[in-house]
Amino acid sequence: MSDNQIITLNPTNNLVVPVARIPINIREATLADLSFIDSLQKKHTKMVGWMPTMQLEGKIKAKQVLIAESRTEDSGLRTERNAEERTDCINLSPQSSALSPVGYCIAQDQYFKRDDVGIIYQMNVEPGKQRGLVGAMLLKAQFERSAYGCKLYCCWCAQDIAANHFWESMGFVALAFRTGSRGKSRVHIFWQKRIRSGDETTPYWFPSQTTSGSIREDRIVLPIPPGTSWQDAKPLVLPGGSGAEMKMLGDEKENKPRRPRTPKPESGKHRCTPPGGMRFGAPPKEGAVEEKVKKEKPEKQPRAKVKNDPKLVAAARELRDRWLEKANEDPSAFLANGKYDVSRMIAQQAPSDQELLALPCLDVAIAA
Repeated sequence: MSDNQIITLNPTNNLVVPVARIPINIREATLADLSFIDSLQKKHTKMVGWMPTMQLEGKIKAKQVLIAESRTEDSGLRTERNAEERTDCINLSPQSSALSPVGYCIAQDQYFKRDDVGIIYQMNVEPGKQRGLVGAMLLKAQFERSAYGCKLYCCWCAQDIAANHFWESMGFVALAFRTGSRGKSRVHIFWQKRIRSGDETTPYWFPSQTTSGSIREDRIVLPIPPGTSWQDAKPLVLPGGSGAEMKMLGDEKENKPRRPRTPKPESGKHRCTPPGGMRFGAPPKEGAVEEKVKKEKPEKQPRAKVKNDPKLVAAARELRDRWLEKANEDPSAFLANGKYDVSRMIAQQAPSDQELLALPCLDVAIAA
């Protein structure tokens, strides 16, 4: 942490209120930002996954993407700004030509059709701007703009990447895990956080299974056993015909059969000219017509979708419900190792009559 950064503590929980180390502006993304989002996504595909262009366009049109941008010409003025000036730079103002994007966040304040749970799909920052609390400011801005009824936010993160430490430092709690795609043999950790400041009563929740999504297959979600860390080894649970196939991480690579080598075709005889000359193939026979045989490519068959056994899904749901019931009763079961306070401040007082009158009205006829 640099000497020029001013540290502010939240008196209620003694956590550091994040202030970006560079002056940034946060706004909603437009279609003009699509090239930046796509290029940054390609740099960190292993970390954030992959989202097709049409899906990115849909997220932007639905106003589910935030852009963090910084002024490139203000590098000499950064040390002279105080914490209040930096905080004022964070708003949802229109795009300015003097600003260049440094990161983005794709999120939604609904998950599994639940209005109280939101989800972070991607959090991505330029390599040269990482560890500057840009992601923390994007996260805080996303919490502030979410619907009033949203009290929890979650995300899926591959177990083998360093981004898990970011979510842990933001106050997220590792609740459950699932198996990733068959080819990569990875485990995904389910992180969740109460986003309201001072909230210690909202019960945590996670799905008992996920369907399709980026994995294109159903996956059973299992709770992380008490006393174990998200970094410990987790079993791979894959859907099968009559049940789930369970393997420990690494078994699939060790038992994977080797691909047989295809023999190289024998090269034909060549007639050679004297040393230093050129080589030519054998001349065709008189009257012989070479027919080019086109190789017909086999039609690509769509991959059959493998679903989990309904009995296993019901067992996973019961395990989830029993585990959450016991864990939510004990506050010490979810001890977040958070470092920064990105919680959302909720006004306690009810809206005044003037504020209610200022709300947009629907032009509908009211029956007498």
